[in-house]
Amino acid sequence: MKLVPCSLGPSLTFEQAQSLSPNFSRAATLPEKTSEIALGRFGSVSSCRIDFLFAYDVFPRFLMRAEAQWIRERRTMRIGDIIVQRAFLPPFGFGICAEFAVRISALITEPSKLGFAYETLAGHLERGVSEFYFEERAGEVFFVVHTHSEPAHWLSRLGRGVFSVRYQRWCTQQALKHVKQRFYRDNERLIPS
Repeated sequence: MKLVPCSLGPSLTFEQAQSLSPNFSRAATLPEKTSEIALGRFGSVSSCRIDFLFAYDVFPRFLMRAEAQWIRERRTMRIGDIIVQRAFLPPFGFGICAEFAVRISALITEPSKLGFAYETLAGHLERGVSEFYFEERAGEVFFVVHTHSEPAHWLSRLGRGVFSVRYQRWCTQQALKHVKQRFYRDNERLIPS
């Protein structure tokens, strides 16, 4: 992790991040959490516009900015791609940024579930795997954040991780709200009048 003024551009490069290893050995041994938000009855996930998810538009910009390798290279997401994340400390959209990276570890392409997973890399504040996906259950669409993770960096473990666990929960709730707003904006034509 690097702490840098947010006014400066990213200091962690894709090339540097590519050489980083995951900062955990087995995700299944880490605490599991699932958070979700119901989006409504839209039928199948494949009939919805969810391309923003694959552009990694998950977190509000006052919390985090990110640079995704596949977007820079003007192609679709694939396993092994890097995301350089810049989290604002405190979350006001300016100030100091904590910079770290994650690697796409899976693409979720099931008939009723579409999304991706990433693994945290050395230097990340957290350790583990996070999945972000849309899921259809009985005609209703949900956005789900499913993780196997825990605080990793000494900063995030201060106070036995109490602050960082609460902060992570708050950030996840902000992501769920953000994705719901974006989903509705992109799928207005599907919303019943």
